[in-house]
Amino acid sequence: MITKKDIEKPRCPRGLRQFVCYHKEKLRAITTERHAAIQRQGIYNVFIKEIIPLSIFALKTYPNTCRVEPILGNQGYDAIVRDTHGNIIDYVELTFPDDWESEAKDAKLVVSRGYGKCDVYAPGEDIERLCKFIQDVCLKKAKKDYSNCTLVIVIAFWGPSKQFRNLYSREIRKVITHVQSVSFKAKRVFLLLLEQHKILKVYG
Repeated sequence: MITKKDIEKPRCPRGLRQFVCYHKEKLRAITTERHAAIQRQGIYNVFIKEIIPLSIFALKTYPNTCRVEPILGNQGYDAIVRDTHGNIIDYVELTFPDDWESEAKDAKLVVSRGYGKCDVYAPGEDIERLCKFIQDVCLKKAKKDYSNCTLVIVIAFWGPSKQFRNLYSREIRKVITHVQSVSFKAKRVFLLLLEQHKILKVYG
């Protein structure tokens, strides 16, 4: 349902976000495609881990006069951003730390029986669990040269209830402090809180 050609088409930030929202709605309506997306099969892995967060980041970071061009592959960045004259103003590299093994097992359960595993944790513990994966990703990214690139670290967790917002804010500040302690070779580094559609600048 989604092709490489569709994904790599240059769009303004608003257009990219509309493209993502349109296809998310179509996925919900078609069972086979929804199941493929849940299990992150094929191009859906890229769509979920790169294009969806890119659409949020671009909408909140660049003027709508820009054109954002996602690039699939292993070229060291996931998107090129150009100004109205076609000049490159930024490269964007996204990374999505998660427990992919656990996520894959849970996705199979969702597809086979309609719901995943029952996971119980104390408030803030979900952020603590992610910290190991964030740390591993940051150390790997620190070994590469992103000096002309904006690095976006995507963090996915369900938003806390009102009574735990301060707790989660403290946990996120801990994550930022940790990421700031890593010596990246990058133009800018951001955290993107995916479910909250919130961007936090780490440095740059």
